[in-house]
Amino acid sequence: MKDASPKTIFLSEYRPFGYIVDDVHLTFRLSARATRVVSKISFTPNADFPGEFFLHGQEVKLIWAKIDGVDVTPVVTDDGLTCDVPDAPFVWEAEVEISPVTNTALEGLYMSNGMYCTQCEAEGFRKITFYPDRPDVMSVFTVRVEGDHTVLLSNGNLMDGGDGWAEWHDPWPKPAYLFALVAGDLVARSGQFTTQSAKDVALNIYVRPGPDEMKCDFAMKALKRSMTWDEDVYGREYDLDIFNIVAVDDFNMGAMENKGLNVFNSSCVLASPETSTDANFERIDAIIAHEYFHNWTGNRITCRDWFQLCLKEGLTVFRDQQYTGDQGSHAVKRIEDAITLRSRQFREDSGPLAHPVRPEIFIEINNFYTITVYEKGAELIGMLKRLVGDDAYYKACDLYFERHDGHAATIEDWLQVFEDTTGRDLTQFKRWYSQSGTPRLSVTDDFKDGTYTLHFTQSTPPNSDQADKAPQVIPIAVGLLSQTGTEIQQTVILEMTEDQQSFAFDGLSEKPVPSILRDFSAPVILQRDQTNAERAFLMAHDTDPFNKWDAGRALARDVLIKMVTQDAAPDAAYLDGISAIMRDDALDPAFRALSLSLPSKDDMAQALHDAGHVPDPTAIYRAAEALRVAIAQHVQDILPRIMADMAVNGPYSPDAKSAGKRSLGRAALMLLTRIDGGAAAAKTYADGDNMTMQLAGLSALLLIGKGETESAAFRDQWQNDRLVMDKWFGLTVAMAPPEQAAMVADALTHDPDFDMKNPNRFRAVFGALAGHAAGFHDPSGDAYRLLGEWLIKLDAINPQTTARMTTAFETWRRYGPTRQTQMREVLENIAGTSGLSRDTGEMVGRMLAPPTS
Repeated sequence: MKDASPKTIFLSEYRPFGYIVDDVHLTFRLSARATRVVSKISFTPNADFPGEFFLHGQEVKLIWAKIDGVDVTPVVTDDGLTCDVPDAPFVWEAEVEISPVTNTALEGLYMSNGMYCTQCEAEGFRKITFYPDRPDVMSVFTVRVEGDHTVLLSNGNLMDGGDGWAEWHDPWPKPAYLFALVAGDLVARSGQFTTQSAKDVALNIYVRPGPDEMKCDFAMKALKRSMTWDEDVYGREYDLDIFNIVAVDDFNMGAMENKGLNVFNSSCVLASPETSTDANFERIDAIIAHEYFHNWTGNRITCRDWFQLCLKEGLTVFRDQQYTGDQGSHAVKRIEDAITLRSRQFREDSGPLAHPVRPEIFIEINNFYTITVYEKGAELIGMLKRLVGDDAYYKACDLYFERHDGHAATIEDWLQVFEDTTGRDLTQFKRWYSQSGTPRLSVTDDFKDGTYTLHFTQSTPPNSDQADKAPQVIPIAVGLLSQTGTEIQQTVILEMTEDQQSFAFDGLSEKPVPSILRDFSAPVILQRDQTNAERAFLMAHDTDPFNKWDAGRALARDVLIKMVTQDAAPDAAYLDGISAIMRDDALDPAFRALSLSLPSKDDMAQALHDAGHVPDPTAIYRAAEALRVAIAQHVQDILPRIMADMAVNGPYSPDAKSAGKRSLGRAALMLLTRIDGGAAAAKTYADGDNMTMQLAGLSALLLIGKGETESAAFRDQWQNDRLVMDKWFGLTVAMAPPEQAAMVADALTHDPDFDMKNPNRFRAVFGALAGHAAGFHDPSGDAYRLLGEWLIKLDAINPQTTARMTTAFETWRRYGPTRQTQMREVLENIAGTSGLSRDTGEMVGRMLAPPTS
């Protein structure tokens, strides 16, 4: 049943639950259409915070209920139940019936190709049984699972089991959102890990029998690496006898950190050289690390309420970023993270979906699993570490784990351990959690009598979320270069706290060239009048990898703006700079590959909008293609050598060094294909003995309108591998000519292998369409209408995925009148749909709301 008038939730109205849950016993008698769940829960009135006895419950049928063994008749609504209860400890018992097979929303207990599985974050447990489904209610769970399956799993340690039943006990208190159950005819790829205190932990990755069994080795190694890393870096040891992972095909997100039983989207755990790209391997490594790290930052210490979501997610993202950097290159990882933040989070911060890292209001919490909460939340952890220093950071973390283990914490709790450890007042820093928007950091400079001074001004524009913005603490990493390129001032951190602030460097013999915001030391937009000559100089000489890359990116952005708005030719300084980087074999191949990439079409649209132009995605696409052709022609003499030098001989390995070489080789191939008619691409496809290179060859051929035969052969080869077929669906749309993208996507929805109920397949087609900027924004408006029609269809089945996909329209106001009208009509059509879900209704409503003046 859809919500007629969804309730708005406010942080300021938080109140603890009126009862303490002492322990929970659950029995599941599994049946596809009529699973019975029997609960036995011990409650004690909370003397400090007395309140109503209310248990959440949605889409569950109450069979009976008892208090202390006596039948009771609760008042049941669409949202839960209330009941008169004793003013003393009591035992609540109830039996409910649910239908997993008809649960297409993939929340609570549902079925995926005959397998029972759960997803309870954020509020899915209330679709399983009546319970105080809130993160601050933590208890010990004992679970009995009964069913006709070979594998019956739940959280914690296996206590006992037999034919058709298993009993699990999790000794660590947890909120209901961390509950998990899986039942199916599965097989395990097993391993073992010995902790630093010599405790043996059994490791299992459960998959369906068949080809998936051969795709678990990398994930098992990644899990062991993560466990070792968390011990070495944070001193955190695993705390159960067993750690299980289950691969599930139908899953709304990437993975879920349920205590001792992680449930993973199959795409985030299964990998082999033949079916997975370098990017897939890196993503799997990072996600396994992320979910494992949650054992302490999320599970042992959880969040008091959902407004504190960034506490567990921002910290854990930061930890997985550290881990990934340690496995490869910190410089490359930092650049990749900055690209994501700038292209997606900055867009969110400036549009109708803007919200603080810790929101203060929501209607549907599922809509706040955003890049602001996750990635910007991680940036705040990084800034804090930068400000207090490494030693103080880890001391504060130790205090956090010691003080709050077993508790549901807040941002205030997190910042307090840093204040107690360092003596710093973090009141102003806390604004990063409560203030939305991306600060603009403007800078001018002067040089007089040997003193070089940088003058900074910070401001954050008003947005849809907040009008008034206060100055924030901004750590600005700065270095200085001489006019010949020698570093004369190593990196220092300038701590800005005022609206305007100046910093001086004395004893200089000449005006230096500043390198500002090194390592992207704060999530801000740097604004400084800078010539292309200075950008080229930094591109050639800066010792900071991020700023060296960023100088090239800024130069490319300026070149593209002039190509779009003035019909200018590609800038020679940029082409020469790219040529120099490509020829510099001392540079990391992965860094060189990143330096070859151009700003995304969305980045360019925002840059043009900020410069006072109405962005035309078609013109941006054409300019970017023309610039890529110019680059290819400028460096054509070296492209074959780079491809040869970057070829990795021997058995495939996803290690960072090999992946970096393949990355540069692929970048060279994409350039060469633009001038050789696809000869090298055809050979790469034919010779490719791993998915990375096979897909690179196919992508290059499709880019130039060739590859029809190879695409058909690729589909025939991989038609029985669902994850590779997701790649084929996505690539087919992504590489389509812009004017054909909507037509291609529409045709794929009629393909017998398209299944809208599977989030991976739906995202493969429509995520690729939304990401194809020139295709999505084709003047016909066909792509807008196609996506809108399918989102309406999907909303009735899976509101979560629908709501997240609506973000394709979040920037609709920055385009010209015709495109605005087309997108607004689609959004209004979605908003007017009868029975629209709360998830999608909130997102579309925010996008249609009048902008802040």
